[in-house]
Amino acid sequence: MKIRNDIHLTVIVFLCCAACVQEDHFGKSQEKRILAFALEGQTGNTTINEATKTISVTVGANAPIAELKTTEIITSTFSTASPGVGIAQDFSVAVTYTVTAEDGSTADYSVIVSQEGSEPQLENSSFDSWYTTPKGYNEPGKDINSIWATGNAGTITLGEANVNPLLIRGEDRAAKLVTLDLGSVAGLIGQRMAAGSLFTGKFELDIANPLNSTKFGINFSAKPKKFSVKYAYSPGTPYLNKNGQVITKTDSCEIYVLLENRDGPEPKRVATGWFRSGEKKIDQFQTITIDLVYGPLGSNIPTYQKPANGLFASVNEKVTHLTVVFSSSYNGALFEGGTNSTLVVNDFILIYE
Repeated sequence: MKIRNDIHLTVIVFLCCAACVQEDHFGKSQEKRILAFALEGQTGNTTINEATKTISVTVGANAPIAELKTTEIITSTFSTASPGVGIAQDFSVAVTYTVTAEDGSTADYSVIVSQEGSEPQLENSSFDSWYTTPKGYNEPGKDINSIWATGNAGTITLGEANVNPLLIRGEDRAAKLVTLDLGSVAGLIGQRMAAGSLFTGKFELDIANPLNSTKFGINFSAKPKKFSVKYAYSPGTPYLNKNGQVITKTDSCEIYVLLENRDGPEPKRVATGWFRSGEKKIDQFQTITIDLVYGPLGSNIPTYQKPANGLFASVNEKVTHLTVVFSSSYNGALFEGGTNSTLVVNDFILIYE
């Protein structure tokens, strides 16, 4: 499965997702909130406390904290923020951002930045936290600033959300990913099956190129040696291709971690850790531990594990990004898979020893 195509959305989905802002309000708006905020070198979720007007961000251990630029500032409708996106600030101390509403009133937010340790874990890697979107489906994380994303925005239009929280016991939740048959209409355009996909990154609508809507990877600078995760898997039947034809295949889930250096014009692969499994139904969680292989992959390694551009970083090159992907069907990029193939994942851990 190619990293560029892990989320399996249909053109029809995007044409149906258009929304507009209601602008027939009376008078000028007084809204002046920061809804989303991100910095270069950020490694985790942004926490916005509206009551105290504080924004907390964590960046990598090697990030130049005295001269970081914002990569995203989203404010309430008709308001603006100052300083704007792309302006470097010294975040070794708290930095004030002023939001000005349409009516001229203002609100000040204090941005506090901390640096992670040398052996960081990913926020919400236990998948206990979920939030409900305005359209009523769940996404992993506390809010839209989550480092985790799914393909739910696409599947709800022709079906239902296929990545959801699963209560294990008490407050312990896992992520449940299911491959859905989107039906004959999707089959007419060769996009019949939608694999459940959960990944680090963002979903940004691209109507002209739907598969480009998934932005894989988060800023990351550490060098773990392995990863572990609890998983259970059940391959579904029948196995259908993109047009809805039955194929004699057994589905497999896919779990992988990629470390990259994206400083140049094209990303270079620093390390690879990949797991593909097609066992019969597993009723209980199994814990797998997968080595991260630094540098080029040998000829004995399947092609699907190698970067599409063929570029590997040297062993000593720095890491700038981390991508983690879970998919309920290994061939989801081809819009095929086993009907109701189900992958459940819990407690993802990066291992440094």
